[in-house]
Amino acid sequence: MAPERTVHTSLDDLHALQRLASHDPVFAQALKNTGSTHAAASLAARHGLHVSAESLWRNRGRHGLPTWRG
Repeated sequence: MAPERTVHTSLDDLHALQRLASHDPVFAQALKNTGSTHAAASLAARHGLHVSAESLWRNRGRHGLPTWRG
């Protein structure tokens, strides 16, 4: 059951990252300026959001901002 909780928490943080990028232009620019998904994950962690570089890559979008299907 623990892995499911981790996945759910990660999805929550991905959505929180999207909201933060949508509402905070300084964060959005910093996210866009990261040179790798690992750097983007580190930036997110500094804001209390725990997302993996892999999930950021899978959910990458236009203009350097994360996006989600549906």
